[in-house]
Amino acid sequence: MSQKIALVSCSGLSPLGLVVRAATVELAIDNENIVAACITEYSAQPNKCSPILEDAKIVSITGCCDDCASVILEEKNIEVVKNIDAETLIKEYDLNPNDSIRLDGDGEKAVKILKKYILSEIEGI
Repeated sequence: MSQKIALVSCSGLSPLGLVVRAATVELAIDNENIVAACITEYSAQPNKCSPILEDAKIVSITGCCDDCASVILEEKNIEVVKNIDAETLIKEYDLNPNDSIRLDGDGEKAVKILKKYILSEIEGI
């Protein structure tokens, strides 16, 4: 992975929203080619998006079936090269994060699994 990757993730207030935000921010902190982008910023700006997306491959991380991040990006005509469905992945591991304020035990496990999965999915981008 040599090009910059922007992870645009769910910012919902559900426990899974917290898991997705934690995973994407931790990946951005640990990897110089990854940035965590704020979907709220894009929804608040009527006709523009942050320059952070201009020179990055965009990967959206879905927190639930509403897929707000992808919908907002599509409305802004921003090309998404990959969409990762965190909810389905976490269910496969039979995890059930229950706290939307702090990561509980299942939330911490879910963050680790999601980070590993995101890295494997963006490897070829």
